[in-house]
Amino acid sequence: MIKGEILQLRALEKNDLAFLHELHNNYKTMNYFFEEPYETTRELEDLFEKHIHNQTERRFLIQEVITGHPVGVLSLMEIDEINRKCEIDIIIHDKFQGQGFGKQGFVLGVKYAFDILNLEKVYLLLLPGNTPGMKIYEYVGFKKECRLRKEYFVNGEYVDVQRMCMFRTQWVRQRGRLQCDVGFDSFVAKTVARSRRDVPKMPPEAVPTMTLMEVVKAA
Repeated sequence: MIKGEILQLRALEKNDLAFLHELHNNYKTMNYFFEEPYETTRELEDLFEKHIHNQTERRFLIQEVITGHPVGVLSLMEIDEINRKCEIDIIIHDKFQGQGFGKQGFVLGVKYAFDILNLEKVYLLLLPGNTPGMKIYEYVGFKKECRLRKEYFVNGEYVDVQRMCMFRTQWVRQRGRLQCDVGFDSFVAKTVARSRRDVPKMPPEAVPTMTLMEVVKAA
């Protein structure tokens, strides 16, 4: 589990599938993710069992810290351990959109990718017209990488999508600011530092409450 002041991420469990079914059958929401807005509960159960041991993805429920109420899901997909990269996406239930949950949940997911999985690059795909998503990704520090022409079929036509990405060096520069905004725990960094010896040195401009290298020296 990775926790912020308001939200936390935890592994998606089988008893979360009813909430996932509600998300995946929302036409407006799924239009942003280039997927057909229709999945039965049985299909979700089969997919859950099929992917439960898949090490190339991590799927999380986003929930409120105090109430435990689910507000969305976040996924890290196509995790490439050789090239140290993955794709990220986040879905917030339409009842909870516009409350800052997307920004906070996305920050926690990016933190997991860089500080837990020790990845070098995280990328995403979005429709050029997805202004709310663009604002969140730019706030975190993602930059436009390229435009993929006629990549997906949406609402009866093939559409271009924007690919955005963030590198570890950019995350290191932004971590202190994002930690102040979202208030994520620093205990995760301690776990990473003790389990990995390939953590890169932090530049002096990164100013979280305790850097990974400080934790390593104190261990």
